[in-house]
Amino acid sequence: MSKSVIGWDIGGAHVKAIRLNAEGRIVQVSQQACALWKGLDLLEVSVQTILQSWLLTPDACSHAVTMTGELVDLFENRAQGVREIAEMVKKLLPDAMFYMAGVNQPASFTQHVYGIESSVASMNWHASAQCLAETSDFSTMLIVDIGSTTSDITVCHAKQVIPNGWTDAERMASHGLFYAGVVRTPLMAFGPYIEWHQQARHIAAEYFATTADVYRVLAELHPDYDLADTADGNDRSATASMRRLARMVGHDLEDAETGDWHSLAQAFKQQQISRLLHAIQSCIQVTDLQPQGLTGLGAGSFLLPDIARRLNLTYTPATTWMPADNSTLKDHAQVCFPAYAVARLWQAWH
Repeated sequence: MSKSVIGWDIGGAHVKAIRLNAEGRIVQVSQQACALWKGLDLLEVSVQTILQSWLLTPDACSHAVTMTGELVDLFENRAQGVREIAEMVKKLLPDAMFYMAGVNQPASFTQHVYGIESSVASMNWHASAQCLAETSDFSTMLIVDIGSTTSDITVCHAKQVIPNGWTDAERMASHGLFYAGVVRTPLMAFGPYIEWHQQARHIAAEYFATTADVYRVLAELHPDYDLADTADGNDRSATASMRRLARMVGHDLEDAETGDWHSLAQAFKQQQISRLLHAIQSCIQVTDLQPQGLTGLGAGSFLLPDIARRLNLTYTPATTWMPADNSTLKDHAQVCFPAYAVARLWQAWH
């Protein structure tokens, strides 16, 4: 190929972009907070910010796009969301191509989304799995992408994606889409109780804290991926995070010592891992396949080595199969893996 390609993953809370050079190596990665539910103009700002920061014009690269932003409540339904996002993308990137897949639709790219919205909507999980299925060494592999908001669980076999359904509704019903991540998920989602200090504590059904607070307190969430607003609008410090955690069990920060709030954060972490494990085991059971290993990606991939051990699977980070000149670039790219995947697949198929 004579031009490099940018892969774009347009979510409801972030826009992620990765540029591959003509040889397929990762050369640039960017993630921008983009609260799409507040308006499409924020998408325009995010795309332009990324291009300007990279000193690129739209025609300098090819563009491959996937999206999940169509599900935000800015739109009446997903089909409308796909169309309006695609229109904005085409305004900014006239030659952009959109990733599509479906039960009767082999994975490919399309320039137009009208009439095929369901094959374009929320297919970033499929792009990631398709890319890893084609490039990894496993004949049967489990792929888990823990993002800021959701976790995608997919099994691949013989270089093919084995879907747990195609729509969000189907995948949620079959546990392939687990609606919890490591940044934006309200902690009340893990209710109604949390085991803390040898007692089952009722969790407040209020938007007092998020999973980002848990992983800030435990010093496990990379600051570069901690882009969402906090629940109370205050800062992202460990102290402020502990204060928000305390509210979830009816306490003030001053009611206990730092070690107590660390143990509460650890309890919420274990609650999230336990529920994710259940979802993963359900997905494996449905496919009737035994994975050789677990490949992890996403901002919450730090949880996956422990999960792999509990499942008695070999853990392999997605970075193993991502060509780049340094490990830092790989680490940032695996958090934005669907963007990498559509860029990689575009190059492989054209």
